[in-house]
Amino acid sequence: MGDDSSRSIVKSLKNEWALFWEAFQGEEVTDETKDAFESGKLEVLSLNQVREITKALIEDRKRLNQKLETLSKEIDLNSAKLESLRLVGGEEDETLKRIHELNDLGQSMAMALEKLDSQLRTVRNKEIEIQEEAAEA
Repeated sequence: MGDDSSRSIVKSLKNEWALFWEAFQGEEVTDETKDAFESGKLEVLSLNQVREITKALIEDRKRLNQKLETLSKEIDLNSAKLESLRLVGGEEDETLKRIHELNDLGQSMAMALEKLDSQLRTVRNKEIEIQEEAAEA
């Protein structure tokens, strides 16, 4: 029965992981934000448009942080599983491989978060610049 329980947990983790991965690939950066950075339109945006981009970037960062938290939980679960396998002398190669995959994904997500933070700093600087120009006028 314990084996069935383990399989059930692994199956639910795989389902969660599939949903997580789909969300990560699909929501990293909004189209409006991406377009503004790629086309250089950031220079000609109004204060309200810049604020909307800031809001979108903050939401993207929030989602990415939540995904990193979920990833961390899965790494913890796999680490506990690995420790249990080592205690009972079980096969640990697959679990160890999964932990490495999760760590690699975590690193790529951290780089995406760093890029997103850089974009957010750029947008916030532009917002301050627009506000200062409006105050001088």
